[in-house]
Amino acid sequence: MSETRRSSKITADFPGAACPLGSVVSFSGRDGRSLLGKVARIRVRHADVIDEDGRQWPVPYRAITEVVSAPAPDCSLRDVEEMAGTLLELHQASAALPAGWSFGFDLAPSRAGVCRYRERRIDLSVSYCLAATRAEIEDTILHEIAHAIVGPKHNHDTVWKAKALEIGCQGERCHRVQHSVPRWVGECGCGQQWFRQTLQRRMIRNRVCGKCLGEIAWRRNTSPVL
Repeated sequence: MSETRRSSKITADFPGAACPLGSVVSFSGRDGRSLLGKVARIRVRHADVIDEDGRQWPVPYRAITEVVSAPAPDCSLRDVEEMAGTLLELHQASAALPAGWSFGFDLAPSRAGVCRYRERRIDLSVSYCLAATRAEIEDTILHEIAHAIVGPKHNHDTVWKAKALEIGCQGERCHRVQHSVPRWVGECGCGQQWFRQTLQRRMIRNRVCGKCLGEIAWRRNTSPVL
């Protein structure tokens, strides 16, 4: 993915990496009682945690008393940082990638990576890195390096794809790793469901099920389960 937004300051020692999406954590409620909940999203200073009653809590990382269980990531953020550094150096040494490109992390809830042309920086989502395999992460880094090489005018066109394949990327436009709890759920009477991170106006206006032509009802997703 290509973007020109401001770079983030999330580093490899980000505290949220200790409780990735789906982790069960213990924390203190407002009345001082110890509560259990599941992490639905990690943010800069806190995690969104859904307790056993379905209530969502913004829990600062310092207030998490115990990580009861957590998914085991294939790579640590430090591993990802080192992998990205190696790949950037490789393609800069071959003169395919201009000098000055760097790597970092952000907290995007749905996309995997982004190429920030103005900053000459490639960012990967922390939650994606903690959910994806090593091979998927490497492919995403190469995906963004291909963007950096061909430039912002090509997006995911044939020029970008040819370069992506040339440097060892699969050349796919989108990833298949679910690393966030969708904020919205669409439901139809026939049993179909749709999950979205953002709900656009056109989705509300054109809310017709393609299977039965019934009306799709959208609601906030309160389930922390992926």
